[in-house]
Amino acid sequence: MPAAEFSANQARSYGDASEPIGISKTVGPHGTPQFVRPLVQGYVTLYGGENAQGDKRYYLQPTDSTYLIEVPPSTARLTFHRLLAGCSSLDFGDDATVRQYPYNYSGMTRLIMAYNTCRQPSQPSKLAKATSGLRASFGLKAGLNWSDFSLSATPYEGNHTQAIGYQGGAFLHFTTKTRFSVQVEATYLALRSNYGPTDAYTGTSLYSATSSVSIRYSQVQMPLLLRYTLGYGNVRPYINAGPSYGLNFKNQSATIRQRSDQAQAEHYTLGHPDRSSLGWVGGVGLLIDRPALPILSVEARFDKLVDGLGYIAYTPHHNTFRLDLGIAF
Repeated sequence: MPAAEFSANQARSYGDASEPIGISKTVGPHGTPQFVRPLVQGYVTLYGGENAQGDKRYYLQPTDSTYLIEVPPSTARLTFHRLLAGCSSLDFGDDATVRQYPYNYSGMTRLIMAYNTCRQPSQPSKLAKATSGLRASFGLKAGLNWSDFSLSATPYEGNHTQAIGYQGGAFLHFTTKTRFSVQVEATYLALRSNYGPTDAYTGTSLYSATSSVSIRYSQVQMPLLLRYTLGYGNVRPYINAGPSYGLNFKNQSATIRQRSDQAQAEHYTLGHPDRSSLGWVGGVGLLIDRPALPILSVEARFDKLVDGLGYIAYTPHHNTFRLDLGIAF
């Protein structure tokens, strides 16, 4: 479907399901409508936008006015004198007051909030949500993983079993009005796998032996993900990928040797992986975003991390497939 363009004369506002981004307002007593962005709503309302020349401007609408009044940066002090009178705590003839409230988003919103509180303390002002820049949401996630390891110079042989682990953690998701977003995570993973048993050399024919490997260690994984979300509906698929750092600890990995002439198996500590892992992760998922409810997600992810940066003869690594369920607030 081709894109359609609307002017401020043709549409009252535009935005998304949560709030308007632009509102059509008349600037000046005999001006034409243009799109502006609400910043502060109250006794005096503040808007931001661009003038006909494309320059960034701020606009005021006093409580008894049906149109907006532009605040030019070169004559802002005179405009404040005329429109924001009657508050003894705001002296616009004082250079200190002007410096305290500069002509930018922070200065103008603080000025109008202070003026409204001074003139109408019983009528609270409302600071509108930012319609540009990043918005942050906090979430929790948990799930199961399946891993395959290469932590030894000799490839593991035999059956690969008991490879199911689990994970859980938290994330911060930073979104914009575009389909791109960024997510940072801190997730605890319990990584598991068994390999073998296989026949082991004993050096004699008097008894036989088998060897198996048990991988057991924990990791805190901290990826930085770039996400692309398709669509703007209540159910939205997405893909993401990015680099990841893993902090490894609680290593109980071991090579297990069982001789036929011994009742108990011998355990030899498998000292890998390194303390740190580096690699990349990527996945696909689905967001379920219902009004007034937390955002739910389900995601399938693949992790590929190098676990032995200090080793030259070989490079220990592991691959993990993950399934995560998440909730964001």
